[in-house]
Amino acid sequence: MDFKQGLIIVITGMLGTVGFSLLFKAPKRRILLNAVGGMLTSLVYVLCCMNFEHEFMQNFFPALVATVYAEVMARVVKAPATPILACSIIPLVPGGKLYYTTYYFVISEMEMFNSTLTELLRIASGLAVGIICISVVVHEINRHKFKQIIDVE
Repeated sequence: MDFKQGLIIVITGMLGTVGFSLLFKAPKRRILLNAVGGMLTSLVYVLCCMNFEHEFMQNFFPALVATVYAEVMARVVKAPATPILACSIIPLVPGGKLYYTTYYFVISEMEMFNSTLTELLRIASGLAVGIICISVVVHEINRHKFKQIIDVE
């Protein structure tokens, strides 16, 4: 992947995130926040594609970054992290892989189906594990803070 392709991926990731935010009626004040999240996620994805061969790793680190970004921005704007995360992670959603996996299954091309299904599962598991890792850490931090508040009273 060269610089021009990477730049196109980052810009389209940002624009796709804006489109997704508008489609699902995100508050206007959060559209820029979502766009930055989509751009950041796309940038990390491009960097990971340059450094890793495996689809899991190419999606794991961007999912980590998107989740950290969503959790931090949720605290800054006093909003739930989930909508911010959902918009920020949109550039990573493997829609094309899902389409072709289904297509190969429907036309009974089982060798191609198995190949694309394996790639799809690697991508999806990378996203899921990245999100879960940060979410568990944030949950434990919040639980510890809540425990301290109860112990003080």
